[in-house]
Amino acid sequence: MQYTLEQITKTLLSRTPYPSLLAPPPSDPSKRVSSTPWNQTIHDDLLQLQKNPSIPVFTIASLHLINDDIGSCHDIVEKNMGHGIADYLHYLLHRREGDYWNAKWWIRQLKSQEFKSVYLSEKYNAFSDQKNVDNLSNSAQLAEAHKRAQTFVDRCEQAERQENEEEKDLLKQMQWDEMKIVFEFTGK
Repeated sequence: MQYTLEQITKTLLSRTPYPSLLAPPPSDPSKRVSSTPWNQTIHDDLLQLQKNPSIPVFTIASLHLINDDIGSCHDIVEKNMGHGIADYLHYLLHRREGDYWNAKWWIRQLKSQEFKSVYLSEKYNAFSDQKNVDNLSNSAQLAEAHKRAQTFVDRCEQAERQENEEEKDLLKQMQWDEMKIVFEFTGK
């Protein structure tokens, strides 16, 4: 069956339950960055849609990530390093594969307004003592966004190690919201 971009988007953005913090382990462990897609048909259709030049490449990459297909997302963003959205997706995919050190490295590369807008939002206030960020300089806002993102990665890692289901549920919701927001950024 071949899904259209609209059908894929609708299916992926309405999936329940939320994806786990970590993407499922790879079905092919020989690949450097890999995981098992949530929906293999969607994976196959996204690979076909990647050939369509009218569809933004980061939209496809984001949908791969939402489909738990870390490897296909990585293939796209790695070719586009230095672009704000590609680098943001690179951070997300490494966090989802449990490569926390690498995720933190990518955080330090992020400078985009999109990244700042997510991590400086009220939702991440609990990750910092700094609540009012509006009066901060641009560089101080970026530093605060980096700090909050690194705290989020630390909490994801800790929740996975300690099997804290309540914390995992909260973080999965936050991760899901973040992935949907980044998907929206890809269409702009």
